[in-house]
Amino acid sequence: MIPKFRSSVFVGAAFALMLPYFAFVIYFSLRLPRNYWPDWFINTILIWFVANFFAVMLLARRMFHRRGTAGSQSASQPTARAKPAVWIVRIVGSYLVIVWSVLFLNGVKGTIQGRLALSRAVPAGAFLLIFIWAFGWSVYRTFQRKV
Repeated sequence: MIPKFRSSVFVGAAFALMLPYFAFVIYFSLRLPRNYWPDWFINTILIWFVANFFAVMLLARRMFHRRGTAGSQSASQPTARAKPAVWIVRIVGSYLVIVWSVLFLNGVKGTIQGRLALSRAVPAGAFLLIFIWAFGWSVYRTFQRKV
């Protein structure tokens, strides 16, 4: 694939994956009674969003994976241009992990106090844990030295 069009192919694929998701959400949200979200609907949109997120993440990993030679020193050392991008990923990823962890702990506290229904808290907590894990792992990977 031509590197010049790689980003636009990635954005197009992400849009193509998310378009049915948004159509599903809009279709059912306009037909359901006001302020009523059944459990099947909540669980479906959470699972569908997570599946699309991981599909886009795997696609990006395949498209933007850099292949270097075994003895190449440049493959293990980030370029001067890549260093600010790595720090931006670290900062944004860390911020998201912290915010989602606080939301998760707030949800656990609300569930224990009885303010949140357990049937809604478990899927939401699982959803948050998946993203805490994914972004925490990506931040961890930026600190690992590539050999």
